[in-house]
Amino acid sequence: MIRTAARPRRGFTLIEMLVVIGLIVFLAAIVMAIGPGVLEKDRAVAAVNQLEGALQIARSKAVRDNLPRGIRLLPNGTQASEYQYIEAPPVFVPNPVGPAANVYVQFEYTTNAGGQVTSRTCTITGLTADQAGQIVAGSTLQLPTLGTGHQITATAGGPSPLTLTLATYPDAQLGAATRFRTYHFGLYAPPRPLLGEPNFLLPQRATVDLAGGRSNLPLSTGNYDILFGPGGNLVTPIGAGHVFLWVRDPTRPDNLQQGGEQLLVVVKGQTGAIGSAPIDPADPYSLGRAKVSGH
Repeated sequence: MIRTAARPRRGFTLIEMLVVIGLIVFLAAIVMAIGPGVLEKDRAVAAVNQLEGALQIARSKAVRDNLPRGIRLLPNGTQASEYQYIEAPPVFVPNPVGPAANVYVQFEYTTNAGGQVTSRTCTITGLTADQAGQIVAGSTLQLPTLGTGHQITATAGGPSPLTLTLATYPDAQLGAATRFRTYHFGLYAPPRPLLGEPNFLLPQRATVDLAGGRSNLPLSTGNYDILFGPGGNLVTPIGAGHVFLWVRDPTRPDNLQQGGEQLLVVVKGQTGAIGSAPIDPADPYSLGRAKVSGH
């Protein structure tokens, strides 16, 4: 039997070990440098995706149920990281049979010599005292013939005619007309949380920034509502035609240069189209408007 001598086992040299350790330290430094940024971006994207999904669900419910549906942001100071689904139950539809009942909504516009609108009046004629008493601030006036919804901020007079002050008026839909009458309309009570629905939280260290008008939502009873009408359009009163939700990390500095990943969720008022976009430092909302401009 021939035996062969055992070969000595080759180990790592000191230089090889130092090279490997150096590579490990170098890679760890890279991970530590870029890791927080990647995680931060993931949080912002996850929050935006969650908000977009919630808005799409609310809009689908409004169309399906033929009643206003939406979400309510629950603020904590100037930030909101919690929301709930809301509904606007019908007060009544006072005139389902058309002109024969002689109950109608009428808009009267006054213009100057240059054609600019100087005053707007909205009235409902033909209501009973009980019907007029049900219409309160926060209710919604839905106009199917125009495809619009309008939040009522105040009422006066009545019961017939009852004068309504609206958060927004259908200027674009009426065009140059100074008078418009419709017998087909709906009235809905102020929004309330959907029965049995829990509150939802955004991902940790992600919030909707409500400071300084960044998120252009009207404050309603201490909360911020985004409400869709049965036609899928936005009922929430907005001046610019869009709702913008500014999503960022509240623990970072309050500026675009050092504030980390910041994104917009945008809803187009006329159609209810929903999208998201980065924030442009030159014009923060331009990319958001462009995202839904074709819808």
